[in-house]
Amino acid sequence: MTTFRILGVTLLLGVLFLGCASKTRFVSDQGVEADWARAKSLFERERFYRAQQLLRDITLNYSGSAIIDSAYFYLGLAGYEQEDYVIAADDFRRLVQQFPSSPLAAGAAYYESLCQFEQTPDYRLDQSFTEQAFNGFQRFLEEYPQNAYTDSAYVYLAKCREKLARKEFAALKLYLKLEEYASVVIYSDAILADYYDTSYADEAAFDKIRALHKLEELERTRMAIADYYRRFPSGKYSGAVRSIERQVGASESQALTP
Repeated sequence: MTTFRILGVTLLLGVLFLGCASKTRFVSDQGVEADWARAKSLFERERFYRAQQLLRDITLNYSGSAIIDSAYFYLGLAGYEQEDYVIAADDFRRLVQQFPSSPLAAGAAYYESLCQFEQTPDYRLDQSFTEQAFNGFQRFLEEYPQNAYTDSAYVYLAKCREKLARKEFAALKLYLKLEEYASVVIYSDAILADYYDTSYADEAAFDKIRALHKLEELERTRMAIADYYRRFPSGKYSGAVRSIERQVGASESQALTP
């Protein structure tokens, strides 16, 4: 009998433990409104880690509450303020996926992309996060064209393009240094096609002219010069381009001379 009593007590304690474990440790017994008010107070006092702990428990314990989308939004913001960008992006993404009709969905979509942008590395490294951020901001602008975050999204979209262009431009300069002029033309064309509105486009177009001239492809050089004038009528390399243009003209005249 003693064995059965011990077994019964053990099972009872197990049931009680599971019952207590149904609520995680940071929520109170006062209900969702009290816990939500406490979480907001912690956040407003910039106690982001404590707020994050409580908000996480609110999302776990009050999943059917009307404030759950707000809890996810603040949870993402708390992670963002602590530079915990991977976790924050996941919380913002969850809000968008689970509550697409929420008035906070647009802000969450913006902050998810911002979290990805904050993880972008030096331009010489892999730019997967930059591409993800770029695609995210672009999708945000398509889905929420009239939003409080729209202007900021355009700014970050341009920053993403600048960083992606810089990586291509660095490769172009390397090939120029190695005198691999055919590769210079390829990278210049890529920049002019995909990143024509970045700060690297002007110089990339000029480097294409230089490379074609070095390759002694006179007709293609002349076409690249005409394209430069069209794209950059007041380009900072206009003087150097005119100099190459004169050299091309002189070479063509010599070729025509019997």
